[in-house]
Amino acid sequence: MAWYDDAMAYARFLSVTFGVSRVIAAAVISALSPNNRWERNKLDAYNLIKAYVEGRDYRDVKVCTYDPNKIRAWRILTGEIEITKASRKTYAFALNVGDNDASVVTLDKWMARVFSTTSLSPKETPTSFTPMQYDRLSNHFVIVAKRLGYKPYELQAVLWVVIRNRWLKTESVPQGV
Repeated sequence: MAWYDDAMAYARFLSVTFGVSRVIAAAVISALSPNNRWERNKLDAYNLIKAYVEGRDYRDVKVCTYDPNKIRAWRILTGEIEITKASRKTYAFALNVGDNDASVVTLDKWMARVFSTTSLSPKETPTSFTPMQYDRLSNHFVIVAKRLGYKPYELQAVLWVVIRNRWLKTESVPQGV
């Protein structure tokens, strides 16, 4: 659960440093996160937001994720696209990390694995959700987490780390979220 504290603190740092909202900072982090290690993800978000504030072009910034994700993060910064519920994962992440919002939960490929198997080692599983699956699972997850006395993002963090660590011990699986 300490990871969320670090992520929230980093979103606050970006917000204060660059004058963007914490939710926007968190959304940029989320957009840049696929298959990107956490420390590099933070650096990429810092560099992209800095370039935006300085009036530079997004093409001047190297990131360690896919170009469409960099462009999406840039479009979030420029206000060209808004973070809406239609972008379920980015929306939930932005609210969880940027606003400490416990009404939503971030479901990514590791959580898809949590929901898809009880295996202690890597197996072929779905790595994404349809919008209907995401809505149904996240709604149930929020209810269960609260019943257990957790904020939904806290319980998500516990499950995420458990499956990722178990699977990474037995096989080389990408470490992005």
